[in-house]
Amino acid sequence: MNADKAFHRAVTVRSPQEFTLRGVVMLSFPTGHRPRYGDFDIRAVSDETIREGCERAPYGADDRQKLRLIEAITAAGVTDIDVGSGITEPAFVRSVLDDKFLLGRIPEAAQFSFNLTLKTWEPLVAELERRMPKEYLAEIYVSIGMIEIDSANNLFERVVERLRSLGVTKLRSSLLNAFGITVDEDKYDHLARQLERCREQGITLVRINDSVGTLVPDSTAVLAANLVRDNPEFTFYLHGHNDRGLGTANSLTSVFHGFQMIEGGVAGAGNRAGLAELEAIAATFADNNIAVAAAPLDVDKLGAAARLSEEVFLTAPDPYRAVSGFLVRNENAGIVNVPDYLGVSRGVDYFLNRIGLFPAYIRQILAEGGMDAQILADEAFVEDVYRRLAGHMDRLFDRKQAEFTRLSTQIKSFYDDIVRLDEVYTCALEALRERKNVELVS
Repeated sequence: MNADKAFHRAVTVRSPQEFTLRGVVMLSFPTGHRPRYGDFDIRAVSDETIREGCERAPYGADDRQKLRLIEAITAAGVTDIDVGSGITEPAFVRSVLDDKFLLGRIPEAAQFSFNLTLKTWEPLVAELERRMPKEYLAEIYVSIGMIEIDSANNLFERVVERLRSLGVTKLRSSLLNAFGITVDEDKYDHLARQLERCREQGITLVRINDSVGTLVPDSTAVLAANLVRDNPEFTFYLHGHNDRGLGTANSLTSVFHGFQMIEGGVAGAGNRAGLAELEAIAATFADNNIAVAAAPLDVDKLGAAARLSEEVFLTAPDPYRAVSGFLVRNENAGIVNVPDYLGVSRGVDYFLNRIGLFPAYIRQILAEGGMDAQILADEAFVEDVYRRLAGHMDRLFDRKQAEFTRLSTQIKSFYDDIVRLDEVYTCALEALRERKNVELVS
């Protein structure tokens, strides 16, 4: 494998399959590994829109709207939904399962997962036991993270036993990692030790987290290839954060190199800069004949769900987000349009602006609309149309510039009320003062 150019001088090639970086042995492709880029299938798509979208939403989200979003995502063919991790979420998970089993509004193939970590497991398990009937506990997956916590006292194993005693029959694990631009043998060995603990508990569905979004596709490829080779009984998928804009690329790379599932969020919903964009993944799958065994994906419905997610999480609409932005199919008709020149067929809504305004294109547009050729031969007429359009566009820009300035200010000020950590102290002070007043009165 080639090292990144920035590190080229520090790399000592030991063999065609092995190299070191600053004295550390880097992971390399298994011998004989062959990627796959099309004409294959994966098992399922996992969605993080609800869980991580809610974690990122500064003002939260309405449960009824979240249900509508789940219905939209599952109607688009996504069958694995992560629905929560907070202490109030077990009640919401129950409402999701009611929506599926009692109301029939969610497809039968859809399954749901609840997240907990060994840092905060006790209140979450207590809420699951209190809120969820036994038959629902048997239906959901519980995903366990931070499994390395208190390993000396076998905390992971004890939590697994506790969950199974409640009637939870389906478990998965979420392995956290702070990868860099490369994956070294030490980090891989750390993963291998965690996977062995999962194996001992009969857990073979595992999410590999790029927790801070610093993986690059080359390293993702090597990591995926090795994990699949070394753990053939496991099903892996990548939790690809988008902090460096590579979440979707890394997630696609993971299945190109063997992972059996893929994960993301509609509109890339997720913490910080978000996750892989499911609608972009679905479009890439369609382009390359990559099928999903659990259910076929509907790109248009995923795009609609992405736009709905902006309403649910109170996010400013993104007009130019790949695949699902509400203006992403708009193209300038007045410039040399490269896709048109190359004969690429696609659905397009054409527009004109000042930079794309040419008399030749005005004549072409009018001719294609059926205007008389003799009229179009009149240069003065075409020039008159050009001047009228140019004047309209100039006036429109002045008005829209003023509107945008006001709108931009409003959008930024909308986030001024985000609850910061200082609010904890403010509320604590209010509580202390109230207690003090009660003591004085008594």
